[in-house]
Amino acid sequence: MDWEILFPALAFTIAGAFGIWASYDTNFLFPADTFIQGLHATSMFVLALGLLLIPGGLFKGGTPRPRGAGLAVIVTLVTMTTALGILFIILNL
Repeated sequence: MDWEILFPALAFTIAGAFGIWASYDTNFLFPADTFIQGLHATSMFVLALGLLLIPGGLFKGGTPRPRGAGLAVIVTLVTMTTALGILFIILNL
């Protein structure tokens, strides 16, 4: 993993996602439609840039191999996310 690429990628992803959420969910804060359109475009660009950089930060130098407690945390999070995803799909059918 290359933290010098991964940290900015995560920051861009979070900032882009927040910008898209803010522009769609809080339209009462932005009175001009042109400002909202510009915020959509800028936020989407920042989000896409972050999503493009994440694999480069994760896989530089090979696939990361967590051991011990880190592996247990990752397995637990993947299992919980999968279970909640399946539950969400079942309840919304």
